[in-house]
Amino acid sequence: EVERGNQRNPPYIPLHPRPQSRTSRREDRERQRETERERSATMEADLKLIAVAIKKPEFVKVQDEFFDKYMNEFEEGDENKLIYTTIHNEYQELVEGLLTKEVGEELLMRVCEGMEGFIEAQKEGAQPAQECVEAIDIMSSMGEFLAFKGTMLYKRKEKMNAGSATMDIAGKKFSVIDLDGVMGTIGELQAAQDDKGWDRVAHDKALQIVLDMKQSDTDKDTRYARYRICIDMTMEQAIDCFGPETDIEVSKEWTLSEYVKDFSLHKENSPRDWIFKMEFTFPWIVRYLMSMPLEMYLRVKMKMDYPAPGDMSWVEAPYDVQSNKCLESQGMMKVRAWVVHADPSDSSKTILTILEKHPSKGWFPDSTLINTVAWPQQNATKFKKSAFYKQKYGEK
Repeated sequence: EVERGNQRNPPYIPLHPRPQSRTSRREDRERQRETERERSATMEADLKLIAVAIKKPEFVKVQDEFFDKYMNEFEEGDENKLIYTTIHNEYQELVEGLLTKEVGEELLMRVCEGMEGFIEAQKEGAQPAQECVEAIDIMSSMGEFLAFKGTMLYKRKEKMNAGSATMDIAGKKFSVIDLDGVMGTIGELQAAQDDKGWDRVAHDKALQIVLDMKQSDTDKDTRYARYRICIDMTMEQAIDCFGPETDIEVSKEWTLSEYVKDFSLHKENSPRDWIFKMEFTFPWIVRYLMSMPLEMYLRVKMKMDYPAPGDMSWVEAPYDVQSNKCLESQGMMKVRAWVVHADPSDSSKTILTILEKHPSKGWFPDSTLINTVAWPQQNATKFKKSAFYKQKYGEK
């Protein structure tokens, strides 16, 4: 029998843990933020070292030789042949070997392990330096098959277009187009709308936008996209909203948006032929994925009473001010032809038709393309709430 004097009280075990003080929680959050800042700073420094390595002539030479050797193996489409995987594995080994030689295995492994978290953390924060974005591009092509395939297809198309009119902007090749020629084909494009061959891709009832697509008769890698937007305004109001007579500064009440920070007239070539400077506020991840600059120039050429009396039409294209040339595309901005005409079945509505070219197979589902032309409806809604509208047409 154990004597009472030798017995011990059981240890005290609280039923509920003592709550952490507010000061302690703040300190923990601050330590966590500081750790994340240090990790981000280290990652950015590592990416800059990789950016230096990939710009060295020997790296560029070896990579270009690899692209030239294999790019013709790749084709547009969803099918991924076995040889694609073999080539991608060879590319991984090639780039990994070159970068390991330049920056060391430890740094390269650190970047590979931390890149996904770094990209995710930057979505809501400041844009990383341009050299970091370039390094991420290379690392994505090395690690992700679809990014690699996209690079090979781009290189293949770039070579195919080498014989056509191109120009170099910031180290990239852009196809040059004749905007006057595009303007002259609006009537033909408008007349072709009723031809057979259009497939319904999407219909957004809320935005009143229908998207149809049609395969090109002359180029298997090209399709035409046709957007038809029904806008609840008369033709007169549509001309005020989208047309040339309204003062630019006045129109900013309904044309500026979350992503369009500002625009201004850079030059007027002739009546209804303008060059505008555009300023955007896209998140950096969008600019990275779509190769969109913060600033760019757009040439717009407009005709009234064309292709039919009462219609308003225009073409727009990205523009390079240094060379004084229009580009077929820049980022997600493409050459577009627009026609605005009164709805023949309802004079209180206007039909806006947009025509543009697309590759036969894109990176994103075709149905998402409607989102790229949602802004005319948004502008029309804001226009009908503007001081200009109220003064001319009265309260809505």
